[in-house]
Amino acid sequence: MTVKLPLAGKRFLVTRPKAQAADFVSLLEQQGASAICVPTIEITPPESWAPLDFVMRDLEDFDILILTSVNGVEAFFERLQETNQYYGTLTDILVVAVGPKTAQAIEENCIHPDLIPADHRAEGVVAELLKYGVKGKKILYPRAEIARSLIIDSLQGAGAEVVAPVAYRTVMPEGSEAKIRNLLSAGDIDAVCFSSSSTFNNLFAMFGVDLQKLQGETKFFSIGPQTSETIRNYGFDVALEPERWTLGSLLQAMVEYYTE
Repeated sequence: MTVKLPLAGKRFLVTRPKAQAADFVSLLEQQGASAICVPTIEITPPESWAPLDFVMRDLEDFDILILTSVNGVEAFFERLQETNQYYGTLTDILVVAVGPKTAQAIEENCIHPDLIPADHRAEGVVAELLKYGVKGKKILYPRAEIARSLIIDSLQGAGAEVVAPVAYRTVMPEGSEAKIRNLLSAGDIDAVCFSSSSTFNNLFAMFGVDLQKLQGETKFFSIGPQTSETIRNYGFDVALEPERWTLGSLLQAMVEYYTE
């Protein structure tokens, strides 16, 4: 007897960069879905590595390292190797990972994160560090170029010195607009999955107010509250947001959504 998979016959558009989306696409396909990856963001190096490389030389002066994405982790450790810095210095620094995926990426570089907030957002990082105490601490925060200023402003306001060099940029990929337009216009995409505010910001930048018409009956699924807030601020509904803000939890929520 053949068992019908819970997402059989469903088609999803995944907007993460392809390398980062591979695991999620595979999980969707294991549940019977058809997953099409057309990125709305592309990760690129900063315009200059100099600010990040400069602080790498004085890692021992920092008390806390904050890493808020896999992209930030990859950039940080790439430059750590490129500038021939000693990994052992990090064992004397409080290493903060914004969530489990970021923590896993850190551990793949043989460093164990000391703090993983239950709230996998900038707000969670700030709340945990304020409980820890940051007055007089020197904090390194390698960030995305368009990152919110919440972490910097909040921790500086609590008396910390925050050094926040740009570690990577998110830009619009070439060729994605036409592909996504064709997919949405055809009307056979059940939902678009967004894993960050940037993925939706860039989608809206591609189409502007035409996105409302292109969306049609296609639903928007969000990985978490920050992304959902971004989507709603543009005037769109969020059909699904998991209780935990990971791609695994999003997948489980999608299975439950279509099963029910």
